[in-house]
Amino acid sequence: MEEGSQKGSGESAGARNGFSLLARPELTALVGTVVVFSSFAFFTGEAGFLTLPMTRNYLEVGAEIGIIAAPVTLLLVAGEFDLSVGANVALSQSILGYLMVHNGWPFAGAFLAALVIASAVGAVNGILVVKTKLPSFIITLATLFILRGIAQGGLRMLVGTTTIDGVRDHASAPGLSFLFSDSVGPFSVSLLWWFFTAILAAWVLEKTAFGNWVFATGGDQRAAVQLGIPVGVVKVSLYIAVAVSTVIVAALDIFAINQSDANAAIGREFEVVTAAVIGGALLTGGYGSPIGSLLGALLFGMVEQGFFFTPLPDVWFMTFLGVVLLLAVLVNNYTRLQALKPRRSGDTRRTIP
Repeated sequence: MEEGSQKGSGESAGARNGFSLLARPELTALVGTVVVFSSFAFFTGEAGFLTLPMTRNYLEVGAEIGIIAAPVTLLLVAGEFDLSVGANVALSQSILGYLMVHNGWPFAGAFLAALVIASAVGAVNGILVVKTKLPSFIITLATLFILRGIAQGGLRMLVGTTTIDGVRDHASAPGLSFLFSDSVGPFSVSLLWWFFTAILAAWVLEKTAFGNWVFATGGDQRAAVQLGIPVGVVKVSLYIAVAVSTVIVAALDIFAINQSDANAAIGREFEVVTAAVIGGALLTGGYGSPIGSLLGALLFGMVEQGFFFTPLPDVWFMTFLGVVLLLAVLVNNYTRLQALKPRRSGDTRRTIP
């Protein structure tokens, strides 16, 4: 009798672990990444997908998306949205290029100035969302237009053009620039930034009290307020974190192409949200994973670069990406709902993600 009881207990624990795995936000992104990589490797490997240059290309694409997608995932878990990230990248590039090339600032000073300005933008976004109660989609959409206009109009007014060349040449003095311009073997240093931001965001979300506040804020804001959680502080902090990530990407970009561009990162806001959603985040809040967004960004990079090795015309890329996104959302939603169902007849307990 005791042996049967132990066996039943073991089976129950195994079932719980299985359902817990289904409820993990990263599951769909992990499976999708493996499937996409395997498909491109099998069908286009000989055409060049498995070469070192191609691997470097899709990893760098994934890094630029993933660095911002990590804090954006936390923001989505808190139930908010930020459409201004692409414009913030462009504004930060413009600030860095103008201060370094036309004013002779060292990179460290220019980076600090861009960081302060971007953080102020993030704080304003967060404060407006908290104080006005308006949808964050509308507020950050307005910020997108404002920042993009400032970057383009301001740079054209100051230097007569929307691009500034030779930025890398003005950062040759020792300083912080090596953090954004060096390589790690054959790969860009952006990969280290990508992994660092994803791991840091995951640690904050899963292992700290602040992470619990983020989940509570996105899961049930009214209950979070009643529990004494500073919901406003959580949201404003996350908007600032997202803004800081855009400055990091801007710095990486200007060293990669030796140019700042007020038209940079158009559409980046949709790319980072795509990575976060593929990674398991819900736009309704309360659910998501920075590690999932890392995998989502990797999947995005592989699709963007690998698609051009397929026999399909390039114009079909957006359709292909949309199908991948839709499938990821449907599968992720299905597995999550399955994990939340009662495990057997008569058992009303549920596994909460």
